Amino acid sequence: MKEIVILSGKGGTGKTSITGGLAFIAEEKLVFADSDVDASNLHLILQKKVIDEIIFKEGFTAVINSEKCNGCEICYKECVFDSIIFKNKKAKVNEMFCEGCGLCYRLCPQKAISLNEQTVGSILTYETRFNSILIGAKMTTKRERSGKLVSEVKNAARRMAEKFQSDYLLVDGPPGIGCPVIASLGNVNYVILVTEPTLPGISDFKRVYELVKYFRIKTGLIINKSDINLSLSNEIKEYCVNNKISLLGEIDYDEVFIDSVKQIKTVAEVSEKMNITLKSIWNKIKMEVK
Repeated sequence: MKEIVILSGKGGTGKTSITGGLAFIAEEKLVFADSDVDASNLHLILQKKVIDEIIFKEGFTAVINSEKCNGCEICYKECVFDSIIFKNKKAKVNEMFCEGCGLCYRLCPQKAISLNEQTVGSILTYETRFNSILIGAKMTTKRERSGKLVSEVKNAARRMAEKFQSDYLLVDGPPGIGCPVIASLGNVNYVILVTEPTLPGISDFKRVYELVKYFRIKTGLIINKSDINLSLSNEIKEYCVNNKISLLGEIDYDEVFIDSVKQIKTVAEVSEKMNITLKSIWNKIKMEVK
């Protein structure tokens, strides 16, 4: 089983739409993972129904029993994260700032503070419209640790891929270069980068490629909206040649990306031209990961 992650340095490049299109045209056994846990949306175009949900907990938050608190202010003075506030001479925890370190819990003379395990989100298993499995997640509001949740999503997807003896695990990665992206790169065989010929697009593409290069993962590139600025497209292609990045394909600007969202379908279902283009790209990807 080969693991492939699709990344983009910025949002809005068409990464998820391309992933959905590959789900439609691929004839091999595939399992999908949506590791953009802060704003997952691959399920919107792929899902048929939710077949499982597991609550994911990670880390702790301090909770203060106001009836036991005598207002001594020890927790307030010692908290380095400024997560303790006072109201009506009683301590209260600001969950947005609490890191769950437990110092206040250990110092409180009244034993008024406890540590509650955080519910970071839930891991969802979907049956897709294309007889495949998608693993995604739903983050709880006001919670961090999305990198840990990404790792759990990928672990669940790997187990599912092994169970069904899938040929490929295709991961729709998060945008940017932060912790969730790093988590999505673990044990990956191949990275597909999606960019567009704009100045922000090129800048973010180069940043995410430098991250991928650090992990020494073989990389290919798809240029979306390639015809909107031919000069910048040529600059991207020259960068690929200089850095030995395989050019998997170029996709012209096409409003099918908008139409497919409106119809809640993949771009390959809505457009025959996109269907043919993505089949060509998928064949190149398979050659790259052999």
